Amino acid sequence: MAPWLLSALLLVSEQLLAASIRAELHVHLDGSMNFETLLAICKNRGVELPGIGIPKSTQDIQAFMGTFSGWHRFDAVNNIIGGSVSSIQAAAEAFVKFQAESGVFYTEVRYDPVRLARSDLDNSSITEEQAVKAVQDGLAAGSVRHGVVVYQLLCAMRGASSHRCFQTAELAAKLADKAMGGVVGLDLAGDETDFPNRAYIDCFKHAKALGLNTTVHAGEFNKTMGDDVRTAIFEMGADRIGHGYAAAFDEQILQALKLRKVHVEACPKSALLHGAWALNAIRSFRQHGLNFGLNTDDPASSFSNTSAAQDESIVTGKLDFSPEDVRSAYINAYDARFGDLRESVFVYA
Repeated sequence: MAPWLLSALLLVSEQLLAASIRAELHVHLDGSMNFETLLAICKNRGVELPGIGIPKSTQDIQAFMGTFSGWHRFDAVNNIIGGSVSSIQAAAEAFVKFQAESGVFYTEVRYDPVRLARSDLDNSSITEEQAVKAVQDGLAAGSVRHGVVVYQLLCAMRGASSHRCFQTAELAAKLADKAMGGVVGLDLAGDETDFPNRAYIDCFKHAKALGLNTTVHAGEFNKTMGDDVRTAIFEMGADRIGHGYAAAFDEQILQALKLRKVHVEACPKSALLHGAWALNAIRSFRQHGLNFGLNTDDPASSFSNTSAAQDESIVTGKLDFSPEDVRSAYINAYDARFGDLRESVFVYA
């Protein structure tokens, strides 16, 4: 990025951040695609949806997405935006616009580069490196246009081979870039129930040896998954924990998170969808003095259907958070960021 562009972006960010302290570290690119963005990409690349053809309206996109559930919804989105450099760039830039409109001025967005590199709808594909660079180009363009700051994290996926995890870690290290939109870390995501963290210890030790910042989804789906949080902290060396709700049911894990100052990426709306046990865990994080933030996870209407403002309403309305609690959570998130941005950009308003 040209020095004058970066200077301009930082100046705009200083002004905007004075009015907002929202910082988000846990949000998925595919889980953030709204119907309007998916429709525009389908039209631009001529993607035909099964039983629909080239969609003509957001209602067509909604009908298509309504035929999927669970993890298959992510595949559906990736089939629309993936396998095409221009489509990926458009999706990434649209994501930045959404974050700016939501008042989120620092974001780290994550995705699986293996899945994003292909579309099963038109059998198109690009290399994973091309996919990552397309995301960076879209994020950088959007950041400059909207005056916000967005970096990216690569996701290694549970269920894939250990070899694939190592490959994603190597890719993240190869393409690590503190320039706007660049790769700043590695995540482990996917089906924690069937594929616990223990199978990926060696991969994440390797990631740390490569100098990567790491975050790990752990303790998200069941209160008995405390061992996954423990594994992420003690054996994988995770810098941050995604969700981590099961930790609330184990005092030793709570203390470990606190003493090690491991940031927990809490996601109120998706926690609520998992059940009261998960949402109440966020209250426990506050009560125990943990370092945690607030995140939207998969905010699109086909997924959690939320926003930063709605998540704030959830924690203030259901968990009795004060405005100062919300403010502190965002400051925690910004302080736990992996992106390398000069401190003066963020204003503790």
